[in-house]
Amino acid sequence: MKKHTIRLCYCALLCALIILSTILFRFTIPGTDVMVTLQVLFVLLCGQMLPVRYCLYTTCAYLLAGLIGLPVFSSINGPAVIVTPSFGYLLAFPFAAAVCSLVRQKWSQKKGSRYMASFCGLIVLYTVAMGYVFLLSQLYWKETLSAKALLTGYLFVFLPLDALKAAFAAWLGQRMHKLASQIR
Repeated sequence: MKKHTIRLCYCALLCALIILSTILFRFTIPGTDVMVTLQVLFVLLCGQMLPVRYCLYTTCAYLLAGLIGLPVFSSINGPAVIVTPSFGYLLAFPFAAAVCSLVRQKWSQKKGSRYMASFCGLIVLYTVAMGYVFLLSQLYWKETLSAKALLTGYLFVFLPLDALKAAFAAWLGQRMHKLASQIR
């Protein structure tokens, strides 16, 4: 019971960090409507610190808060966010955190496993997000995005900074794990 309570506290803390990273650190890439935040860092840190089901609790609580209208997303809150490209990334958060957690647990004895876990989470994040944006363009915008437009507008613009966030999440997760094991 004690371990479950501690993990739920981590869930609440990480959910709060995702919210704060969205509210306090956001800027638009000049010349675009692309909003950059630190959400990915804390979503992947969630995968670095928690088992899969707790990652899902954390990221789904964040999504639910934004979908019911609390001002936790970077731009639009409430159900209207569903028809924006950014919802593809938001929708990908639970999957990215869960895959990061799974890979970290499965490869825990291998050198560099935390970095591999973060980058696997990042791959899942982009796969889900790109799929969502493509479907959104087909079904809602009624226009077909070319592969070039999809990749340049929704992947390459984010990838360099997100790769740094993924590496930092792995490093920080490793340090947090060492610190937690010393406290116990």
